[in-house]
Parts: sequence; structure tokens; C-alpha cells
Amino acid sequence: MTEKELRSKAEEVVSFKRHLLIYLMVIAGLFAIDYYDNGHIESTYFAALGWGVGISLTTSASNPGGFSPLKKKWNVCENPKVKHLLF
Repeated sequence: MTEKELRSKAEEVVSFKRHLLIYLMVIAGLFAIDYYDNGHIESTYFAALGWGVGISLTTSASNPGGFSPLKKKWNVCENPKVKHLLF
């Protein structure tokens, strides 16, 4: 990979982590407000589910390989030298 491609990939990862952190903070705040307002956590699930689906779809569309740590393990499984040890 060239330096430009690596820089672009790094910016995508940082952007994803930033959006995920904002999502977690806002949803935690909404859960707290919902709990202290009426003693039940009901309506916040819809916001968490909708926004979470949006984040996952955006991430999978912009990066088909994903940021998953399992990706490295999958690549190891495809290696014929190691495959017989895992299965």
C-alpha cells in the first residue's frame, strides 16, 4: 500500500472510532435521562438500535473488510501452512 492509501485507511479508522465514541456517550446519556425521568428504560432502545444499525451499515459500506480483529484470524485460517492446525 502506498502512503496515501495508508493515510486514508487511518483516517477512516479514526473517523469510525470517533463516531462510535459519540454514539456511546449520547446513548448512555439518553438511557440515564430515560431512567431518571420515569424509572423505566423504554424509548431509548429505539434510538440505540436505529443509530447502531446506521453506524454498522455505514462502516460495512465504506470498508467491506471491516475493522474486526477477527479479520486477521480469518487470514491466518486461509494460510495453508496453518489451516490444518486450526481445523
